Amino acid sequence: MLTLSLFFQVATASTFVYHELEQPLRLHGGVDNQLFATDSIGGPDLLEDDVALTTKDTVSPPSRSTPPGLPKQPAPEFAFPVWDSDGNLCLLGKFSATFAITYTSQGGDQTISVKLPEQPTTKGRCGTSEQDPVLELSWPGFRFSMIFTKNQPTEKNGIPSWSVISLELLYNTAGPLFPGSTNGGKKTARSADNTTLFETPFGKSYFCPSPEVIPLYDSKRNKVTIVRLHDVQLQPYDVKNGVFSAVQRCSQVKIGGMVEPFPQDETVPIAVGSTLAVMAILTVLGYAIYRSVMVRRVDYTTME
Repeated sequence: MLTLSLFFQVATASTFVYHELEQPLRLHGGVDNQLFATDSIGGPDLLEDDVALTTKDTVSPPSRSTPPGLPKQPAPEFAFPVWDSDGNLCLLGKFSATFAITYTSQGGDQTISVKLPEQPTTKGRCGTSEQDPVLELSWPGFRFSMIFTKNQPTEKNGIPSWSVISLELLYNTAGPLFPGSTNGGKKTARSADNTTLFETPFGKSYFCPSPEVIPLYDSKRNKVTIVRLHDVQLQPYDVKNGVFSAVQRCSQVKIGGMVEPFPQDETVPIAVGSTLAVMAILTVLGYAIYRSVMVRRVDYTTME
């Protein structure tokens, strides 16, 4: 009787384990519920977090907007693309980035440098009348996102513009890249409130070889990350023919810690200056020839 009872207990337990293993992947709730899946037995993904990755509670999460199998418009080489539901490019980004992350260890505060890989996993969301565009790049242990918005025309020029309103980095200090961390766990670093970066006229792309560094802060307003972007080109709206539109260059860059003016295209000033110089030379030369001819015609006998 005891043996029969044990048999039924083992059979019941086996059925329960089989049922758990057969459960499909399920998505966790919160703002990122479309981005990180977990299974019913294991814990959440390394970066799964309940903290919203947007500055607006009403903004839904980025998602794979193009159905599988639908042809996608080709993207520029080395770009981070986002497609709409028809397979057309709606957002383009291209840049390299380095993150200087400060964390607490047994020996005090430590800082590590993390580079954005050349081919991260790219996700995002197209901009609509109700939602701001989002570009999200993820790689093992990290997730970096940019949130854009459209700005209303100003009285000065009457032209609408777009800008970046938030940069966010999600990481986990319990990973091997943070040796000796005394406060290991999921962390979120965000740019300051009311951030406005890379403002650009609507219909153009932003380009800058070396923008100024951007600080990111934790929930206690402590500066925990410094973002350094290089060779930045962005266009979150009005992408046409799958390529970046004409660029709006940054006015200055920081080189070796010193702010230097950005080398603008000097073709027009040089052409105008050269034309004026030639005209001035021709004027002087013409006057000299005129004087020479007139002097030869003077009858010096009348001066006696």
